[in-house]
Amino acid sequence: MTNEQQEPAVVDAAVVAEADDTGATVVGAIGDETGPKAAGAVVTDYDHAVVVAAFADDTAAHAAYEALRAAETGEALHIDGVLVIKTDAESKVHIQKMTDHSTRTGAKWGAVGGLVLGIVFPPAIIASTVGWGAVGGILGKFRQEFHKSEVGEALAGTLGPNQSGILALVRSTDVAAAKQAMPEATKVRTAGVDEETAKGITDAAKKAS
Repeated sequence: MTNEQQEPAVVDAAVVAEADDTGATVVGAIGDETGPKAAGAVVTDYDHAVVVAAFADDTAAHAAYEALRAAETGEALHIDGVLVIKTDAESKVHIQKMTDHSTRTGAKWGAVGGLVLGIVFPPAIIASTVGWGAVGGILGKFRQEFHKSEVGEALAGTLGPNQSGILALVRSTDVAAAKQAMPEATKVRTAGVDEETAKGITDAAKKAS
């Protein structure tokens, strides 16, 4: 990420339904006739987005995972990686579901999702390292860049203690469709990721898997 690029904007998707004061553009909203249940924003200058969604329970999170996998397999969405995660009473993050589903780029969902997890969440609260030894250097570099504007901390704050969630790396143009595949999400936050960083994550995931 260069110094000239705009820092990713993070929006609390459970509150914002149109746009936030940073100029981020809302690309999707989920709700009913009473109003939006969850919405998301992503800076349109970015090619990819990290999506973190919270769910009331494990069942809803796993159902969302299967819906995303079906959409990606059917080529309705471009999703580079997804994990089902859960926080414990101390807010430590545990991986609940991590598969070897391969995308069109040849990267595996679990490996990509694991690296995104390591970038977004502070290392002290991650309960497992999912084979990061082979890519430790690049992981540290991405984490440093991603947390410069506190984006990582804001995304990590989407999940409270004892909550289930989805963590995904998707094309920014597919954020709205990804949200539609997760109608049970109680909160969704997104942050823009530039093409160079997204490619670095997927390339590193291939080496780690």
